[in-house]
Amino acid sequence: MNKLTGLFLLAGSSPNDTNIHYLSGFSAPDPFLFLKTNSVNYLVVSAMEKGRAEKQSSPGTKVFTPSELGLSGKQSGKVPNQIIALIEKSKIHHAQVSSDFPVGIFQALKKRGVNISIHGKSICPERKIKTKAEIALLRASQRAAAAAMNIGMALIGSARIDRGQRLHVGKELLTSEKVRRLIHKTLIDHDCAGVETIVAGGDQATDPHERGHGQLYAGQAIILDIFPRSEKTGYWGDMTRTVCRGTAAPELKKLYNAVKATQAAALRTVRPGICADEVHSTAKAEFERRGYKTQEIDGRHVGFIHGTGHGVGLDIHEQPRVGTSGEILEAGNVITVEPGLYYPGLGGVRIEDTVVVTEKGWRYLAPCEKTFEWL
Repeated sequence: MNKLTGLFLLAGSSPNDTNIHYLSGFSAPDPFLFLKTNSVNYLVVSAMEKGRAEKQSSPGTKVFTPSELGLSGKQSGKVPNQIIALIEKSKIHHAQVSSDFPVGIFQALKKRGVNISIHGKSICPERKIKTKAEIALLRASQRAAAAAMNIGMALIGSARIDRGQRLHVGKELLTSEKVRRLIHKTLIDHDCAGVETIVAGGDQATDPHERGHGQLYAGQAIILDIFPRSEKTGYWGDMTRTVCRGTAAPELKKLYNAVKATQAAALRTVRPGICADEVHSTAKAEFERRGYKTQEIDGRHVGFIHGTGHGVGLDIHEQPRVGTSGEILEAGNVITVEPGLYYPGLGGVRIEDTVVVTEKGWRYLAPCEKTFEWL
């Protein structure tokens, strides 16, 4: 980006929200405008948000309201007007916007003669490499995930089993909703929000993104997938465990042991300089070696039906992808390693940890036990 070019990002146009947060340090519940240039960054916010924006934004960021750009009345709230005014203020000659910038605003700017184009590259490729400060923030969120996980697993593990194999806590039946509620309360105690937390048992767990609902039973695999977002910093954690209250059938226990061993095999390959695809290939090969095929049966995909992991940061899913992305792992990457197997009629098992890639290998952000059968 040369000195005469500026890159416009619009908050409320995901994933620009987190890019703006990363670049400026500021976020807000309502849309606002951000301009990145080589020399200085600009924010255009409402008068209500100006004081907070000035306090929270990174050094070297200039904050304006529409009125300070010379806009007034109904016209002041229109993004094309704000962009044109900011172009005049910053004296740039060529404006760029992100590839997911709203097309209507882009066309309006074109019609008004703005020299504008789409920035086709990644906005913040540097986000892949976390700083020490970012790793500390991610670790705090992952510790919240571990605390909530331990409480969720303990609740299931302490449940009483009735003659119908239903789980009870006290006089009440234990459901996915009750476990999820306790997990979310624990996350709140750690200043985190639980988002789309999964507590899914039996065949529900064979759909990786099924949140889970209703009665939980003994002898079934129950997947708990917790990904908390810090209310203060915006950074995420991500952790999955699979548990069974009571004795698991031999085939289900074998399934769990295969996933646990495969995660360990995949983790052994994690190091800087390796292609993320190789981590995924290692997981696939280990499952196949153990006789677990990924295939389509009666119109449904079964086996290992997703990637092995993804980057974690200000977004729960970000680069690098651990699958078939072709990306090379680097020290400072924070990634999940989460192989899983899913077979309707038997159950679903997934084990996930978030790790940081180090100069020589990797390390956990936060430890948490891996116990399948709670007897």
